[in-house]
Parts: sequence; structure tokens; C-alpha cells
Amino acid sequence: MATYLGPLVGGRINQYANTAGQIYYQDTVTGTTSYAIPNGFQDGAGDNWTLDTTKGWPQWNNSRTGRAVLINPNPPPPQTYLDDINVKAVLDLLVRVPDSGEHIYRRPIGDILRFIFPSNEGYSIVQETVSVNTEPEFCLFKVCQRSGETLYQYEYMLVESKKLGEAWEPTENHLHNHLEVNGNDSKNCYGMVQIGLHVQFYKYERFSFSKVGGRMHLINDANNVVACGRNIKENPLSFV
Repeated sequence: MATYLGPLVGGRINQYANTAGQIYYQDTVTGTTSYAIPNGFQDGAGDNWTLDTTKGWPQWNNSRTGRAVLINPNPPPPQTYLDDINVKAVLDLLVRVPDSGEHIYRRPIGDILRFIFPSNEGYSIVQETVSVNTEPEFCLFKVCQRSGETLYQYEYMLVESKKLGEAWEPTENHLHNHLEVNGNDSKNCYGMVQIGLHVQFYKYERFSFSKVGGRMHLINDANNVVACGRNIKENPLSFV
């Protein structure tokens, strides 16, 4: 069942949301329907958006065009990864459906790591497209530049990501094995294990494997996860 959101400026085109929350437009003159924003009603950089208090759901309207959206177009700066709507959506799903498959449990990890280790600081996240025991599920790289030479990527953290119910000890052992053969000259590298909604950080330095901090819940301990991740970022290990 469609939800009526209101007209665009001029009154000719009405806006509706389908059951998935997608907005579409219906021309009352031609009777045509489209999910594309009608010509002349696209958003502009200087547009203002106002919360529509007449609606029983969150809705923001463009003051110039009347276009409606159901997600805040000007959200406040995120304080933790829980403020990222993509992370929130999948974590909410995992709370509702804890027996979800492993591929669902992996979904938020890339965005969580990108929040802590952003690309503008030289970090990148690579996820394996297929789960195989010979590779970690994620690898966090850090770019460095040798004096007068080209850029190089080094392995900053290897990540094992598993669904709820997997055992911690064999997963930690699996991470340990990956860290022992990481691509850095020094073999120094950080690690992380995620099982269900819990995570634990690790350090492999001078061929010694140890835990960094304690086990944390991705939702209940979000501030601690961010703090521990940033501490790891502020204390890099030697790559060579």
C-alpha cells in the first residue's frame, strides 16, 4: 500500500512512498508514474529542508521544490559508527534475526572499520569475495610513501568475521596463522576477530600474538570499540 507524501510545488505531481520506502512521482495530468525525480525538481546545493510536523512519520520537505524524503538529508556529524544509517540498518537486522548467515554478519564490518580508519588518512578495506580458509575475511591496508619513492600499501590489520555461535579459540588460532604469514617485512600486524556482535582486537609483534583490550559488543560497547580502534591507529607497528 502506497503512502501519500504530498505534492511537488505547483500541485501537478504527487509524491508517494511504496512499502519499501522508495519514493515515486505521479503526474496528475498525464497519469504517468516514475521513480525518477521530475525535471526541474532536482535538489540544489543551497536548498533548505524542513521537518514536516504534519506527518505521523519522519519526513523532510525541500522548501524550494516541495520534494519529500524519508531520511534526514542533513544529519548531524556521526559520533560513532552507529550513526551511519547503513551500519544501523544491518545491526538492527542482526538483533532481530540473530541466526542470520555469515555473509550478513560481515556486512557492517567494512563500514565500521572505515569509520575508525578513513580513506583520507591513507587506509583502505578489502573484503574477500568468497569465504576461504586460506585468507582472512578483511584486510585493512595503510599507505606509506618512502622518501623520494612511490606509494606502498602495508597490511595494518587482518580480520576474521564469523556468525553467531562460532567458537572463539579456533577462530583466534586461524587469525594467528594469518598474522604469522602477513605480507609485511617485519610480520608485525594488528588483528581483529568478530563473532556475532562481539569483537576482540589483537597484536602480532616480534612474532608474539596477544590481545589488545577486552571483548566488546558492537552495539552496547560502540564507544569502546571506536576508542580501542583509534588507539591501535595511534600506535602503529613497524612494517619493516
